[in-house]
Amino acid sequence: MSIFNFLNKKNEDANMVVPMMPAINLPEQEFESNDVENTASGSESSNKSTLTVSYATGWPIDIIYGYLHKNYEEKGFNDSMIKGDLAFRDINMNIIRNKILMVFREVNLNYDVMKKDIETRLETCSAAGLLTTITDLENQASIISAHKEELERLEKDFRSDANEASVPLQSYNCGFLRGIATIALSMPQKRAPLSQSMVTPSITHEKATA
Repeated sequence: MSIFNFLNKKNEDANMVVPMMPAINLPEQEFESNDVENTASGSESSNKSTLTVSYATGWPIDIIYGYLHKNYEEKGFNDSMIKGDLAFRDINMNIIRNKILMVFREVNLNYDVMKKDIETRLETCSAAGLLTTITDLENQASIISAHKEELERLEKDFRSDANEASVPLQSYNCGFLRGIATIALSMPQKRAPLSQSMVTPSITHEKATA
């Protein structure tokens, strides 16, 4: 199982916190090729590699950015080709929604673990009088708080299908409706039969002429 290392930098101070994502099994197609890069772990382990998410910040919140940035229009279009039913569309949209909400939960839990770890290290460093390390830990705690606030805002927008967080579901719906329209346009049009009211006047006119 892959482990997400979000602060991939060398630090000689053993008291520094290196945020680590717990194992989140993300399908490869969930991210564009530019969002994720595999990096070897070097001499520490020649047979292992870490999956570094470099979408924006290098922190766990990048996982959420990756999902909310994903355009599902092509998937929606392809699904409509399988079954152009709005109930089928709603089922697939719920699957996408629930999957992303689960990732929100996992990322939030990871930040909570990181926050607890920093609090513990702050107590230890304060007792030892390590002022430089305390400053670094406080900076990281500030980043975590800011990211937690951003996650709360993004999740609220995602649940209400608003702002930039609406991209995944709106793009899927757009693709699905485009597929339905494509199917409708490809079907042969039936010519409507002439009504009796349209035929009668011409017959009456012929009789009057005779």
